[in-house]
Amino acid sequence: MAHPNPYYEPNWKTFHRRRHAKLERARSDLRRLSEARDYGSEDYAAAKAEHRRRHEAFMLTYKMQHPTVQEYAAWVFWEFPVGMEAYGEAVPVPEVDFAAFRSIEEVDAAWARIDRAVTEAACEKQASLPIGQPKGLRVFSAPASLKLLRYWKHFEPSDLYPGGFARGPGVRTLITADQQEDGWHVCFMHDWNSPGMGVTNAIERLATALYREAAAGRWPPAKRRWSAWLAHRLVRPKPAVAPYPGRFHFYQHIPPKPEGGRETFDRVLLRFWQGEYRDPEWFGYKIIPEVIQSARLDCAVENSPLGRQVALLP
Repeated sequence: MAHPNPYYEPNWKTFHRRRHAKLERARSDLRRLSEARDYGSEDYAAAKAEHRRRHEAFMLTYKMQHPTVQEYAAWVFWEFPVGMEAYGEAVPVPEVDFAAFRSIEEVDAAWARIDRAVTEAACEKQASLPIGQPKGLRVFSAPASLKLLRYWKHFEPSDLYPGGFARGPGVRTLITADQQEDGWHVCFMHDWNSPGMGVTNAIERLATALYREAAAGRWPPAKRRWSAWLAHRLVRPKPAVAPYPGRFHFYQHIPPKPEGGRETFDRVLLRFWQGEYRDPEWFGYKIIPEVIQSARLDCAVENSPLGRQVALLP
């Protein structure tokens, strides 16, 4: 069913021509004051406001051309393809049901939403590492392994600085851990929405906090379902003494940022001294295991609140 366009004006070309002329005069006035560098004057502020009003009035003439909302939607999505930055990238574009639109505002909102989603997906794909198993890296290779553990964790300031120098909101990270013969391989994923400092700046604190949990018998965290409990009993030894620090191997994953920033996956070598991991050295990989890259997507449904641990099993 087609819905009428309340902005429709059969004589829209006249409005278009007149408003374009007024916009050009406003643009000329603003350009003249800009060239004179008269930015702080009342004349410049008035000219800028006038230009904004004229521009909005002119853009409204495009909505006057179409008798129905559906015709306007077809014109918008044809004349202004969503995700212009996505060209050259195989990014799927959602199908749009023009018949579902009931107003011009719904069309504009849908176009902006889809354009943003497609653009962000394209940027993320361009900034992502290729998926594969890095040469010489045997861990994080089996998504269905019972020895694989993934969960969100919010490290409180007191976890990172138990000596009393705690500051800030702490660090929220997605942990992916893989138990192998040589110990636990633990990857901390940076959370761009975390209010605290990034994983890179906190890597020594995070590694030390996790080791302290293990030494106190609180790590790995308990899992909930029967299969999880069974796996937990099978793969987790109960140490009589604190685990050897050298049996923990650490990694860092920085996902691509929608507004810019390439994805990275690094092995982080740390020296254990006086009860803490120190002196980090980063060694970057050019490809990333699927287990690591997809972990944030697999765990997105959990989106656990800060401070809550959620173990995810294959």
